[in-house]
Amino acid sequence: MEPSEEAPPADEGLFAVGRPVPVGTYLRDLWHRRDYLVRVPVEDLRVQNAHTLLGNLWLLLNPVLQVAVYLLVFGVLIELDRGVDDYLAFLTVGVFVFHQAQRTVTAGARSVVANVGLVRALRFPRAALPVGSAIGQLLSFAPVLVVMLAVTLAHGHPPDLRWLALPALLAALTAFGLGAGLLAARATHTYRDLENLLPFLFRLLFYLSGVLYSVDHFVDDGALRALFALDPLYCLVTTWRWALIGTDASGLAWAGTVAWPTLFLVVGFVAFRAREATYGSGA
Repeated sequence: MEPSEEAPPADEGLFAVGRPVPVGTYLRDLWHRRDYLVRVPVEDLRVQNAHTLLGNLWLLLNPVLQVAVYLLVFGVLIELDRGVDDYLAFLTVGVFVFHQAQRTVTAGARSVVANVGLVRALRFPRAALPVGSAIGQLLSFAPVLVVMLAVTLAHGHPPDLRWLALPALLAALTAFGLGAGLLAARATHTYRDLENLLPFLFRLLFYLSGVLYSVDHFVDDGALRALFALDPLYCLVTTWRWALIGTDASGLAWAGTVAWPTLFLVVGFVAFRAREATYGSGA
């Protein structure tokens, strides 16, 4: 019997390969599985550090130690903070926002190949895998966000009207990570080497996105500075800094913060669905 469009099938039998469904039906099927999309990441997060001495306290310690290392290297030893006031807050926002995007994309890239047995056995919208991984990364970002807000507050940046933009900026950050993760999941299924190349790509982007330095102070040419708006991560880092520590954000950076996540989400979803029938088949 064909499943209705209002509810997912009662039984989760073998997946019928090569049988596309309309986008509306597909999205409703995802929505009907929202409990799974949230519950599994919550459980994964709960047991992530269950066998360590400090447990989930590492969710707070990891970002704190990460910023401490970057501050020591680039703020004390190399003194890269030329022209930047409150460099610790500046660095904290840049590092945390960048690595949140990186973790979301990387988790999405692995989501299909890591669950190939599930993909081969059960019928469900395959986009649930990268969506679930993105939700998991969003949940793990909560303690990171607490540390980031604490650092900015401690450095004399109290809440103001700019903080009202934070929910929209968080949505943009998540949308970009999910969209790029969908693209990476499709590519990684076909070319497994991409999973090994992603860390090097993000390492390059880390140094090109103004995470450690102020582009406005290091790049004098206005046309060259405008080219940074072609980097989605630069746009996201810049607008997050505007909201939290009051640094400047150009119109191009704001346009990129809206346009890039939207573009990646739409293109990633379409590209992911276009090859969905091949996932798990080795094609």
